[in-house]
Amino acid sequence: MTKKVMRLVGVQLWAVLGDMLSIGNLKKKKPKALYLGIGFFIILMSAVSFFYSFMIGNGLLMFDSIEILPSMMMSVTCIVLLMTTVFKIKGTIFGFKDYDMVMSLPISTGGIVASRLLILYAMNMLFVTMLIVPMMLAYGILASPSVHFYVLGFIAMLFLPLVPIVIASFIGTIIAYLASKFRYSNLLNIFFTMGLLALFVGLSFTVEDNGEELVDMSRNLTAQIYSFYPLAKLYTMGVVDYDLVSLGLFIGISTLAFFLYTVVVKMVFKKMNTVMMTGRAGVKYKHRHLKTASPIKALYSKEMKRYFSSTVYVLNTGFGIVMLTLAAIALFFVDAQTVFGSELPANMIALVGPTLISFCVMMCCTTMASISLEGKNLWILKSLPVEPKTIYLAKIAVNLTIILPATIDAVLLGIALKADLLLILLMVLLVVVCGVFISIYGLLINLHMPNFNWSNEAMVVKQSAASMITVFSGMGVVIIQYALMFLIPKIQIAYLCYILIMVVIDAGMYAYLMSYGKKRFATLN
Repeated sequence: MTKKVMRLVGVQLWAVLGDMLSIGNLKKKKPKALYLGIGFFIILMSAVSFFYSFMIGNGLLMFDSIEILPSMMMSVTCIVLLMTTVFKIKGTIFGFKDYDMVMSLPISTGGIVASRLLILYAMNMLFVTMLIVPMMLAYGILASPSVHFYVLGFIAMLFLPLVPIVIASFIGTIIAYLASKFRYSNLLNIFFTMGLLALFVGLSFTVEDNGEELVDMSRNLTAQIYSFYPLAKLYTMGVVDYDLVSLGLFIGISTLAFFLYTVVVKMVFKKMNTVMMTGRAGVKYKHRHLKTASPIKALYSKEMKRYFSSTVYVLNTGFGIVMLTLAAIALFFVDAQTVFGSELPANMIALVGPTLISFCVMMCCTTMASISLEGKNLWILKSLPVEPKTIYLAKIAVNLTIILPATIDAVLLGIALKADLLLILLMVLLVVVCGVFISIYGLLINLHMPNFNWSNEAMVVKQSAASMITVFSGMGVVIIQYALMFLIPKIQIAYLCYILIMVVIDAGMYAYLMSYGKKRFATLN
């Protein structure tokens, strides 16, 4: 039985990783591309994690508080695991796409449950490794601990994701169950999660840019985490203080919690999957007039409904605009130098606004996954009596609907930063040109790298090659804007040049989309 389970885990995990980083169907023809893609992703994320851990640790070292780093990064890892795993439950443990096929295999229900849990553990363990190992290296360089730190750290790391998985699974299961029963629970979930993220970002505006205060805040935050999550304290005592009893308790409690969770999942596995996959019942039919609309309006309405039906889709593509709105409002009540740093001259603060706008807009891209999310329903889209151009414009219009209200944020931000009228106008234009750029660019990337074989929406929205390339390269475009600020003495002229460059690029990409897109659409399958 164990051999069958491990074989099933291997097949399904390979499929998950392939869905995450596949480039169309190339993984079937060129598996080396998949290995290279996964390797590059791990190295890139680990390098970024090491950079941040080293910078934070270096700051803590200046105030003789380097011992905070392991517990801080462990707590951050658990929080991120908790937030990301909540949306993986439906699609990994419950309601996964190939449920019927998997249940027909000659494997017991317990074996199938074990395989799904191992997949969830492996996915989270990959993330834990990319955060904790770089942290251990940074801590080793800065604090020069003994070899015991590395040995105990690697042992504890293997058990670190267990309790966050249990807690996230409990929350995620409740959310998924409610979503299957209530019509608007998904929107409530979006607003609730957005509210928590907004609260977290809003609190960051209240922190002074002062080293000692940041250390005090870190200590207070660590103490609060210890009180709410005692396992974090056991982890720190076991890894940093070499307390084997604390480490043993950490491992024992984590293992016991995961074992009990496994037993519960096995008991409700079939029932929960049946409930979630049969949908909501008890809907009363109401006779209404049949509405008609133009093809593009009908497609736009369909795309908007699809967008707001997915919590992970909204959270991962719309939070940049939420951040921009929060910043614009907060700067009316918080001193700008508190946010951007006291070392920045007062006459330069207003010039930070356009860069902030470009960065937030580039984070908002629904089109990078809109083709892939068609999934098995792609044939319906291809059978419609409309041109690919109409389909593309509808998908672009959804992203612009999310982005263009940020023009109001641009005006508010300009007023809060005491910018002149010309700079405010440039900030509004930046929203438009950057919004058009990221909308078309994301669609082109997704056309080049579609993935229709996903089993979980999160795979195409936040873990696919198309999504990562679009987000990271889109943010990289902002560097051009930043570079022009140094190359052109007059800042307003630098921003104007950037806007003109973006207009030319937008026009070129649109022309390419209309020519290449029609041919590419015919080959999608």
